[in-house]
Amino acid sequence: MKSIGVKSDKGCAGINGGFRNGEGQNGGDGGWGGMDEVTTFLKESNAIEGVYDDFSLLKAQEAWKYLINQDVLTVDVILKTHGILMAGKLKPEETGKFRKCHVWIGNRKGEHFNFVPKKMDEWVQTVMDMREFINPIGSHIIFERIHPFVDGNGRIGRMFLNWTRLKRTNESLLIIYEHERQEYYKWFGK
Repeated sequence: MKSIGVKSDKGCAGINGGFRNGEGQNGGDGGWGGMDEVTTFLKESNAIEGVYDDFSLLKAQEAWKYLINQDVLTVDVILKTHGILMAGKLKPEETGKFRKCHVWIGNRKGEHFNFVPKKMDEWVQTVMDMREFINPIGSHIIFERIHPFVDGNGRIGRMFLNWTRLKRTNESLLIIYEHERQEYYKWFGK
């Protein structure tokens, strides 16, 4: 799987400019995007990571359906969403669980795995606390820097980006197309 040059050690398996805002807002669907739009978002999100198989798309659709029906984001919701998304793709002890190994994203080492649960608690609190709320893209960047899972971080992170847009800021679905991958990666430049 391609993912911003992710590599891992110790036996771990891991791995607005130009982007399209969804047409779903004010489209009679509460801004959550129609099925075609959601499928496009999920297909393109998978493609950014080099994932093209139908099974992975089906799991992404199931994960999104679960996630978008949650009004509150919690660590348990995050873990369950990951469990749905990565079922059949990771070892059972890695599916729906925070990683227990080191990972590198590009040339940067991810958050130490011992700190991931605490960092994720803080991230959820920030997303849910309007007084400290940061923009959805900023929130997404923080999530990806934590890199809480051995695999699936990019795909699930883009789901949380859109959940935040739809549920917390009343923005429309953001679709990042595979051919826009390099522009998207520039978000993480610093």
